[in-house]
Amino acid sequence: LVPVGIKKTKIIISSIKMLTRTSLSTSFLSILPCLLSIITTHIPPCTADQQVDDIISWINHLPNGYFNDKLAINPMSNAPFLPATSSSSSPMGVFAKEDIEAEELLMRIPREAFIHVLDMEERKEVDDTWSAFYHNMCLLTKKLKEEMETGEDSPRAPYVRFLKSQQRGQIPALWSAPSKNLLRPLLPYEDPPTEAELANHTPRSNSVDWIDDHLKSTCISPTDPSDEQLVALVKQRGYDDALIPLWDMFNHANGRYTNTRQTSVRDAEGVRVYASKEIRAGDEVFASYDRCADCEFVNLVWGTPEIFRDFGFVEPYPHRYHLEERIWFEIVEVDENDGGKGNDGDGSGLRVLWDDGITWPDVDNYGNPNREGIEFLQREVTKFESALARMSEVPEEERGMVSQYISTVIFDYKLAIAAAERDLELEEEDEDSSDDDEEEDEVEEDEDEDEDEEGDYVDDDDEYHEEEEEDDDEENENESGRDEL
Repeated sequence: LVPVGIKKTKIIISSIKMLTRTSLSTSFLSILPCLLSIITTHIPPCTADQQVDDIISWINHLPNGYFNDKLAINPMSNAPFLPATSSSSSPMGVFAKEDIEAEELLMRIPREAFIHVLDMEERKEVDDTWSAFYHNMCLLTKKLKEEMETGEDSPRAPYVRFLKSQQRGQIPALWSAPSKNLLRPLLPYEDPPTEAELANHTPRSNSVDWIDDHLKSTCISPTDPSDEQLVALVKQRGYDDALIPLWDMFNHANGRYTNTRQTSVRDAEGVRVYASKEIRAGDEVFASYDRCADCEFVNLVWGTPEIFRDFGFVEPYPHRYHLEERIWFEIVEVDENDGGKGNDGDGSGLRVLWDDGITWPDVDNYGNPNREGIEFLQREVTKFESALARMSEVPEEERGMVSQYISTVIFDYKLAIAAAERDLELEEEDEDSSDDDEEEDEVEEDEDEDEDEEGDYVDDDDEYHEEEEEDDDEENENESGRDEL
């Protein structure tokens, strides 16, 4: 009686046949939860694998849709911020089942598969302010809500089903009050907190309060948790103006890990993803969330804290930090050909790169931190260490990710401080050496001046003798004249 499609109808019929053969046997009872999930629109399918298979099949049957059969999408149920039993809502990872050649097409997702607001007249062009960004996010949230309410009647039903199964609380904006209180002074914010807020450990921060500040009441219900979840899905899985099936299952990584490139999500034909280099069987296939076709200069101001804020995880190296105190640096893994040593041969395998005008020659450069910059970083380390000592306040299910983020920042800042101090010492040594050279040059110049003065005295004496000789000649001439007279 339920229009569930031919494939699911066959499963239902086979289940009924099993029931008639076995009565209420153990084998039938074991499949009853899956049967219920198939014949209702309120309970998602029983496994994440089935959901993903449905999405891949749907994409491959769309005109111009394609998903490379050398790829496999598997749930990553060992994520530290999810219960081990929640396999249907675990983050997904894309892996190569076979070797993939560079520039091989990995997938082609037509725009008709998107949940998007790219063509809406109400959509605004994003500028340097937050207002247009949140306006478009609100539009996409409402669009997603329409799809959710349409359910199995939606032309994007397989994808909607998958989104419905995603577990709540995967980003800091939906974490508990203790976690938010701890993170507010530790994440980037639009407006600095007041002294009173800092003293009470309750400063508001756009990093964790943005749903309350920008979307509640004006866009979503202030009391409905399901609306908050819709906003979180848009933030976590969206590409500003669009939710794209399958492409949102690629995990993020930069540096040596990134092995894909993609066309713009704004192309009328949809998005195409290619292998940017050879990918070996068994390797995970990554995307970059901040170095993409539509990212523009996001990677200049968006780094490890922002990745954690928006997606709820700590990215692998390289790590990037853009701090308000005019400090910008990146920590990268050293290539094996370089001996695998980091700054000053410390054996960490990591190197600190400052905003030196070489990495980003076309933008305003901050350069290496001075002594005041180093002291600022030291104060930040103290602040993060103080927060780490309060981890017992954080609920156990969120403690792993919060602790990992804080510990990572402490490690990275200490590495940056050590590198900055070494660089500053070298600069001071160069200045001292330069001062010594200048003093030596001044001494040599003084000696040369003394020699020149002595030379000038001898020359004057010569002139005196020459004048005496001229006087003697004149006297001789006079005597000769008198004799002639």
